[in-house]
Amino acid sequence: MEAEGEVIGTGWVNHGFLPGVTYGFSLEVHEEHRGKGYGRAAMAVGEWATRQGGDEAMMFNVFGGNEVAMGLYDRTGFAVLDEYRFLDLR
Repeated sequence: MEAEGEVIGTGWVNHGFLPGVTYGFSLEVHEEHRGKGYGRAAMAVGEWATRQGGDEAMMFNVFGGNEVAMGLYDRTGFAVLDEYRFLDLR
């Protein structure tokens, strides 16, 4: 992602990850650019690309504790499909 020639973040999606699904593996807006709407804009582009690629759904994975990402996904209409828990037994 760029704004006026400056890289503001990165994103990586995989079209056709599952039948009919584009999967977002990564979306990061660099800290100094957060809170300016770039994440929401990137999600809109991802939705557009998903439709253009012929997929019917877009999915992301988000780790617990990443409240910023979870908030973005909630605000852009994503629903929680599954939740996993982890216990470190070392």
